[in-house]
Amino acid sequence: MAYFLAVANRKGGVGKSTITVMLAHALSIWGGKRVLIIDLDSQCNASMIMMGGEGWVTARAARRTVADYFSDSFSGKVSRPLNYVLDRVGDVHDNSGRQPPLSILPGSLLLDDVQGELFLMQADNRVASDISVGLRERLIDSMRRFEHDFDVVILDCAPGLSFAALAGLKMADKVVVPFRADYVSLLAVDRVALIIEERRDLDDLADVPLSRRRYACLANFVRDNGRERLLIEEIGLAHPVFATELPQRDGIANSFDWLAQSCSMDEKYGNAVGDLRSLYDEILPLLKR
Repeated sequence: MAYFLAVANRKGGVGKSTITVMLAHALSIWGGKRVLIIDLDSQCNASMIMMGGEGWVTARAARRTVADYFSDSFSGKVSRPLNYVLDRVGDVHDNSGRQPPLSILPGSLLLDDVQGELFLMQADNRVASDISVGLRERLIDSMRRFEHDFDVVILDCAPGLSFAALAGLKMADKVVVPFRADYVSLLAVDRVALIIEERRDLDDLADVPLSRRRYACLANFVRDNGRERLLIEEIGLAHPVFATELPQRDGIANSFDWLAQSCSMDEKYGNAVGDLRSLYDEILPLLKR
């Protein structure tokens, strides 16, 4: 049974897709886990990092994207979900030079349009809220069809409140919430936390102990000056926060680029490999349910 790990924030530009790929690499190579990335962001950044532009175009032409999968699932055309998944992807190999057990259901620029079409397909005499809940549950059912084929499924969620993103937040065993140390991120973390925990307001959220929440926040792009340190501590007062902090490093920034030639983890992440190892060490115990 797969562990579902979502990476999400209401704010864009916080490094969600990069962290999604970093975790996928670490869990598949260091952890030996069978990992699937489901790219739920129509910007398709995780797909580009994992496959390169040419690989993504090929997948789109073959109708092997998340939008195709959802559309066909709702039409009853999917007999084998794995037909939409690309295996042994990425530009990183293990110590023996082999590609890790890492797969992806690629993103699609059409995902937002497809979600709108699926919403209209469900419309009858029901009110919009009932249709939204029904659509979310059907999307969850579609994604759960992969749970017996992988050890970990990582959901790269779009920053907006799309149906797919809401489905990902609802179904996830744990949500990693990356944030920058600024006041806009503070508000965004508050908002996504309320959605994850299904609470009305921050006073209601405060009734849920930090240790029991389904999310944890990850400070990213940290420059470690006094102002940022105060903001990280402020977020930590109201939300669970990973001990690991990802600083501004070339190794993380450069990892966004897909390399045609496969390389080792040290070569891929350079001076950031220690930061990734620290995050991996915090994530791994979560998988032992």
